[in-house]
Amino acid sequence: MHKQEFFDQISHDWDREHSTPEEYERTRVFAQHFGLSKGETVLDVGCGTGRLIPFIKDAVGEDGILVELDFSLEMLMIGCLKHQHDGLYFVQADAHHLCLRDNQFSTVICMAFFPHISDKAYALTEFRRILRPGGVLFVTHQMSREELNQFHKEVKGPVTKDLLPDEAGMRALFDDAGFKDLTIRDEPSLYIARAFA
Repeated sequence: MHKQEFFDQISHDWDREHSTPEEYERTRVFAQHFGLSKGETVLDVGCGTGRLIPFIKDAVGEDGILVELDFSLEMLMIGCLKHQHDGLYFVQADAHHLCLRDNQFSTVICMAFFPHISDKAYALTEFRRILRPGGVLFVTHQMSREELNQFHKEVKGPVTKDLLPDEAGMRALFDDAGFKDLTIRDEPSLYIARAFA
């Protein structure tokens, strides 16, 4: 089974699991780490069913733009049906080949997605391309690296070997893609890698 088919198949279960009041509040608190401002242009890459939408749109306001991008059409359709806002767009695309203009975004958020990217080095060059100079990329998880990698190893299907690189590996990937000032927080229930274009 290909990854796209896998994520299409789990889309409704994924959305149910992340739509409880407890998960909503957990995600609301987590989204504060992004430090978004009014009027920003944000790409939520590997967005799934759009659980970050309410919090990003609230942060960037009416003048802000949010693009939700995923290769799973089923995930995107769920997000589309649940969320309709001015300045909100849904795009089906692969992270390796973003159909987006250079220097278009102030922030790229990659939450619960980076391990699933087959060619991380190439995808990072794409993220760097679409970010404005000084723009920020977040690679985040609501687990530590160790927790996340162990979780994926126990999942049956095409994501079993989708692991988050160690700190040295992340630094090499980000450096090669032209990112600057990478910081990594890795602790229980929290992983945040942040770097600037």
